[in-house]
Amino acid sequence: MKKITLFGLSLAGLALLAFPHSGQAFELKEEWVVKCGVQYQDGKILRFNNGHEVDIKVLDLSKTEKIEWTVSLNGQDQTVNFLGQEKDKSMMGVEGRYLNFYVPYGYRGDIKVEAKSGNEVKSWSTKVVDDIHNDSGKRGYYRIEESNDQYTYLDTKWDYQTKTYTATLPETVNGQKVYAWADYDNGELKLEKLKSISHKYDGGSFKELYPIVKAESWLKSNQNWYYQKQGQLVQKDWVYDKGTWYFMNDKGIMFNQTWLYQGSNWYAFKSSGAMIASDWLYDQGKWYYLSTSGAMKASAWVYDKGEWYYVSSSGAMLANDWIKDNGKWYYLASSGKMLRNTYTPDGYYVDNSGAWQ
Repeated sequence: MKKITLFGLSLAGLALLAFPHSGQAFELKEEWVVKCGVQYQDGKILRFNNGHEVDIKVLDLSKTEKIEWTVSLNGQDQTVNFLGQEKDKSMMGVEGRYLNFYVPYGYRGDIKVEAKSGNEVKSWSTKVVDDIHNDSGKRGYYRIEESNDQYTYLDTKWDYQTKTYTATLPETVNGQKVYAWADYDNGELKLEKLKSISHKYDGGSFKELYPIVKAESWLKSNQNWYYQKQGQLVQKDWVYDKGTWYFMNDKGIMFNQTWLYQGSNWYAFKSSGAMIASDWLYDQGKWYYLSTSGAMKASAWVYDKGEWYYVSSSGAMLANDWIKDNGKWYYLASSGKMLRNTYTPDGYYVDNSGAWQ
């Protein structure tokens, strides 16, 4: 069996080397905070999943009696490489005498705990597996999901001082270059160019990262759209994609159904995020016209589909009103279009140019 070493802790507090003067009989019994992932057979521990913390309780032995502890994994003495220590309280807070230890994710194989007091020696042993319900199953602390529940497991190192797992992230996934890793934590997208990832064994929920393997692409998170180039989110800038302009805010979120003021001009965006150009926008009871560049027209005439319209300094289209331009008066109907060759509602005649005669 291939041994995967993820341990590294001096047993200064685990191996108590002072020998007792007596050989009083005693017993060892395991206790668990979480029994999920633990399997018994005929009342005895059969195996448990890696990633568990265990208390081995000493029964019928005075606290004054010294114990020399030895832990072995796959038959190898772990007096140097194991996370464990003797405690006077269990993880549940019950007073007593316990050896507390943790088996990191990734370790698979036999484990044996031996306690020696005088000439009396007791042992506790079982197997550590990835999945107690599936002998052939394989799990790991860090993995990359390929497709159809297929995973690549990353080599993970265990740091006994910080009680932290660290894995080196691959530079390619499925033969494609990884530009960055996407983190969708709390629905807000972040892109990180990470070389490794770390997590404390009792640090709560795992971070999920997704490889970015395209030089440019759209990304969606919590109903928001983002755009990345070379693994960097576009922020406070324009994106030109398939003939359409989009704008991303300071967090990289695409503008939609809103206005943008930039460079002394106003721009507007559809619900799709596309910038409106060469078209009208109806907003809060008023019509506005966005030019071919996307900039809102203001204090100007607009020629659209064979008709003339006028928009005020605010950009709002005028209607049912007169406008004086270059010394001549023009009338804008209820639709906003300029009247020509007809009488206005108040009885004035406008010629073919729309000017009042």
